[in-house]
Amino acid sequence: MDELKIEQQDAVWILTMNRPTKHNALNTALTQALLQALEEANQATDCRAVVLAGAGPSFCAGADTTEFRGFGEHQEGALARADLTMKVHRIFSTLSKPVVAAVHGNALGGGAGLAIACDAVIAESGTKFGYPELKHGICPAIVMANLTRQLGPKRAFELVSTGRLLDGGEMTAWGLANSCHDGNERVLRAALDVARTWAAYSRQAVAATKRLFYRCMDLDLMEGLECGRDTNVMMRTFPRDQ
Repeated sequence: MDELKIEQQDAVWILTMNRPTKHNALNTALTQALLQALEEANQATDCRAVVLAGAGPSFCAGADTTEFRGFGEHQEGALARADLTMKVHRIFSTLSKPVVAAVHGNALGGGAGLAIACDAVIAESGTKFGYPELKHGICPAIVMANLTRQLGPKRAFELVSTGRLLDGGEMTAWGLANSCHDGNERVLRAALDVARTWAAYSRQAVAATKRLFYRCMDLDLMEGLECGRDTNVMMRTFPRDQ
């Protein structure tokens, strides 16, 4: 079974993590396939937006910890796996194409991190979202960077230190999801609607908007205004039919 399914609907690519019996736990093969597919989508002229989804009962239950056995004696393997995980979580904000996550079932640990790494999140009401790593004697490490940027310190620390799980409604109330719906099919339809909206806009304008958005997150006000000024000048050259 292919770890990742890729489907195209007009200018939208749908990437579906496909390890349903494992709740789409991220093993090396799936993580590599996801990274490669996102890179390909970013370069593809027939792709303007991406939906990230999960097959079966869950979006993604996090890392496949069965692969970690023996890493204590093989530090090079541990480093390579951690580096691959970091690259996947980093790529979302660097893509020129926007990505929306269609989240249902378990979105835990690395799966929670994948969800909020996307530019938008549509959640199913029964979603279980959170970071249970401490319950298993490990640290929610790579996933913490995005979480701390998106939540205030008290709520972010509550999630990583207690293992509290949020449902889709709570994700929306906390600002971790854009909307919440009942039923996986409605969630996927809503995510596709968001992606199609993006896909209908100018490719250059969407890419510039996303690039400026993530740059401004890391800048103070004056630096952000200067970057906005530069983008304002640049956008005058955008082709109107693309």
